[in-house]
Amino acid sequence: MDSGMQSRVYATADGQTVVKVYRNHQGDHRTEAANMRRAGLGHWVVEATEADGVEALVLRRFPGRPLRRPDLPRALGPLRQQLAALHREPAGTVNLSRIHERLRRFRSALAAYPLGDLFDAVEIPLERGLLSGPAAFCHLDLWHDNLLIHPERAEVLIIDWTKAAPDDPLRDLALLKTGTLDLLPPDESLQAALTFLPDHAPATLTRYRAYLAMTTLHDLYWFLMNEPYEFEGQRDAKVPRARHALARLPA
Repeated sequence: MDSGMQSRVYATADGQTVVKVYRNHQGDHRTEAANMRRAGLGHWVVEATEADGVEALVLRRFPGRPLRRPDLPRALGPLRQQLAALHREPAGTVNLSRIHERLRRFRSALAAYPLGDLFDAVEIPLERGLLSGPAAFCHLDLWHDNLLIHPERAEVLIIDWTKAAPDDPLRDLALLKTGTLDLLPPDESLQAALTFLPDHAPATLTRYRAYLAMTTLHDLYWFLMNEPYEFEGQRDAKVPRARHALARLPA
């Protein structure tokens, strides 16, 4: 059914279940099953199992397909409800040292590119202590291929929970914008994104602005390290989007 860097997904002959087979042999099948249960999706999990050196997660099959731009109007409501519920689960505090480490890696790799405004959008509030605060359980990979939508109903299932972990919910929502809502034109994308925020207080918008910049830097770093032949095109698409949002949100 699908193939990614970390796994392949197969449909069973009866069409009732899918089997996700992991490539890396690091126990991700059990990690993903545990994360789905934590997110309230345990009823989709059949079992996490190993056989003949293969690690696999068996899931009930959702009758849907990956979300695309025309699906967004009916997907926004269900997504908003699901993410609000997910982010209500407290999970300690935001790990600021991890943000510092990510920025060091991004600066080192992206030093040749004029991205100072994106770095400033993260580093200035970080230095002022504005990114400290409570964490919640987050998905952390909310791009549109990980959002399945029913072909007829406004029913959405979030899949691929291997990266889920405690973090700032606004980082999750920034990932949703860059990975999914940016299928829309820039103004529509930002307006839709703002409906997911818990409030529009200046402190919230500043944090969200920082995570939008950091997510864009992360994406550029990823392409430069993993698919350098795609980097220029991705930079030309993502950086104007990020600057459009940053210009409309308070620093």
